[in-house]
Amino acid sequence: MKRVFGLLALLLVIVTPALAVEYSFHGDLKSEFRINSNQSVFTASKEFAAKLNPKQSVISDDDVNDSFAALKYRLWTEAASDDGAIKGVFAVEIGGLHFGDEDGGDFSGDGKILEVRWAYTDFALADGRLRVGLQPVRINKFLWSETAAGIDYRVGDFEIAWYRGYEVVSDDNSFQDLDALFLRYNLNPTEGTKVGFFALWQTSDAANEFDSGVDEDGVAWQDTMDDQTWKVKKLTGFDLDLYTFGIDGGTKGDNFFANWDIMYQTGQFMEDMDFGGYLVHVDLGTKIGKGKITYTFWYASGDDDRNDDDLDAFIATDVDINSSYASIVLFAGLNSDQYFSADPYIQDKGLIMNRLGYDTKITDKLKVGVAALYMMTAEDLEYQDNSGTTDYADDAIGFELDAYASYKLYNSLEFALAAGYLLTDDALDFYEADHDGSADEDIYVITSRLRYKF
Repeated sequence: MKRVFGLLALLLVIVTPALAVEYSFHGDLKSEFRINSNQSVFTASKEFAAKLNPKQSVISDDDVNDSFAALKYRLWTEAASDDGAIKGVFAVEIGGLHFGDEDGGDFSGDGKILEVRWAYTDFALADGRLRVGLQPVRINKFLWSETAAGIDYRVGDFEIAWYRGYEVVSDDNSFQDLDALFLRYNLNPTEGTKVGFFALWQTSDAANEFDSGVDEDGVAWQDTMDDQTWKVKKLTGFDLDLYTFGIDGGTKGDNFFANWDIMYQTGQFMEDMDFGGYLVHVDLGTKIGKGKITYTFWYASGDDDRNDDDLDAFIATDVDINSSYASIVLFAGLNSDQYFSADPYIQDKGLIMNRLGYDTKITDKLKVGVAALYMMTAEDLEYQDNSGTTDYADDAIGFELDAYASYKLYNSLEFALAAGYLLTDDALDFYEADHDGSADEDIYVITSRLRYKF
């Protein structure tokens, strides 16, 4: 075996100059730390927030403190022709490996945990570029911004893509796969301003027992899918046609900047229910000395009645909302795999967020920031007490204070620290062990990260 690898290496050295191939290697190596959280189950649930009917409680009556250390290492290589016409990309990663984890982080290591992240070919075609394979999908950070397999073509300001997120192997040739067709056109109407118009059609003709909204016994799908997650990525095996139309972009001047995302959704789910969600997001900011102050608002619509035929909640496909423009307590930040929500909403009840943040550069190496947030769901979270006799409903999540800092140890090595404290309001009683209509536990989290990127 050693001889085989030796011959392959020698062949690569000999053949590479003849083929005029240029190689480059890149890495994003992150060591992540949860210093502490008083509700460590709540701040590590990730997909739990989007469950339509979560049954278990994740906020304890008492503190549940826990800390951890984890690795998230990604390495990729690019092989390009010397004229840049062709490029192949292959990436692997170790995702969220905890120190002491029996899958490979415990004594002696030796875990079989390597994952494929990207594998695609990118080449010039008719004044544009075509990308084929498992690749980054960047439609909108609130809608779909993750990895998927497909074909993407870009020429000038125009982009068209087809992605298949889920495949059904069927004998009857029905179109049960979950496919997506994406179109985008970008404009630069004035200097410093970008505007993008896009449309996304996601479709699956999957056969299931809820095609008419009820099963063969007349039971509604809502009453039989307690564990269903409100995101397109999880709606596999269902008949759906979801259309999303959006406008995004931004503008900046000498001391002012703004960013925006506006999306509306329509279509049908299981041929009997109508999608009708929407999301509005805006950043408004200005420079103040060496820093900047930013006001962020977003409204993700919610569904007030899960048992009617109107699905009024905005639904994302596959995203990871980041605390850099949101909440440290609720969303992804320095711990990339341990947080409450990956999506810009809670359940199908939406989210309203108001955030005021200030970021400044103390030195060339040190950046710090603070933020204050107030959050609500767009529609009430409805539930009963533990005995099932008293009904409660509330939309107030609470007020949060955040602080964060990053320091460059070297040009490519950064240490970061972040902390968030959420003064919970009564909507979060939904997730508490004791359902009494009142939120009893405030929640905090302190995280850090060491990141080497090249």
